[in-house]
Amino acid sequence: MTMNHRFTLLQPNTARDAAGQRERGFELVGERWGDVLFQTGAETMRANTEVVIKRCSIRANYDPAVNESWRARYLGVEYEIKSAVPDSKDRRKMFLVCESVK
Repeated sequence: MTMNHRFTLLQPNTARDAAGQRERGFELVGERWGDVLFQTGAETMRANTEVVIKRCSIRANYDPAVNESWRARYLGVEYEIKSAVPDSKDRRKMFLVCESVK
């Protein structure tokens, strides 16, 4: 597989707003190259509202810092990283299993 898709990694951070209250957000880590593969989408009910869940898998170079608290952005859509696992065939790579953020 050739890594020919550009995506962005975001890590969680805590900042203070104008009132001095802590606010959880995400800060840009950087752009990476990877293979983005989309799985089938699904519709489900959450809080009595029907929502569409998009799932994708991103194969990228291994980075031990990336974990389930991070997010990935691809084509303007943010995805929660649900799992970050090493590629069993090539330990220099990893898979990021992601779901869209709504």
